[in-house]
Amino acid sequence: MIAISALVLAMAAVVAGQLDPSPHLDPVALSISEYAAQERGVLTEFALAMLGLASLALLAGLKAASAPIDGWPERLILLWSLTLLGVAAIPWARAQDYLVAVAFLALPVATAQLAGRFGDHDEWRPVARTLEWLTLLAGLGLAAVTYAALPGRGVLIGVAERGLLLVEFALVASISWQLLRVGLMTTITTVPGVVRQPVADPTQNATSEPVSRHAHAA
Repeated sequence: MIAISALVLAMAAVVAGQLDPSPHLDPVALSISEYAAQERGVLTEFALAMLGLASLALLAGLKAASAPIDGWPERLILLWSLTLLGVAAIPWARAQDYLVAVAFLALPVATAQLAGRFGDHDEWRPVARTLEWLTLLAGLGLAAVTYAALPGRGVLIGVAERGLLLVEFALVASISWQLLRVGLMTTITTVPGVVRQPVADPTQNATSEPVSRHAHAA
């Protein structure tokens, strides 16, 4: 719930920034770090900070739910979270550029591994295919950002980065939603007074009558 609440706040900050944009800034031509460094307000930093906090809460929830994230997925999600918080806290555009690049790369690599792991677990299988498609889109987004930043000389870099950030936002949101579902199901099945029905013996016919000892003897 903390992760989803932080995601809602992050999206609200993004929408508020688009409703009242800075007239001297062009979100199409400026990268996220350049826009954040030159923005008069703090909406961009706030949105990135909320996304980083949402990811940290998500990581803690996944650990508590015993999700299969041990190893590199856990480290990469932590790296993604901390770099977003760093972008929000550090005012220097050059340092923000490097942190954004690390963040953009860390999350898709983590979800590419999680998609395969989640597919092997019943609780997490519903989100595995979604992660596969979103990770593929994130890979295409990374290619677009790389092209815009290097051979493209920064043309449409703002569009490429914001599109990739939207896909990675969806990655965090989809895992958070599945974590909420798993948590709710766990809560329901562990409520005091809820008794699971015993599983019937598959070898016994549902319409069969109890057989007496005399019948067995016969």
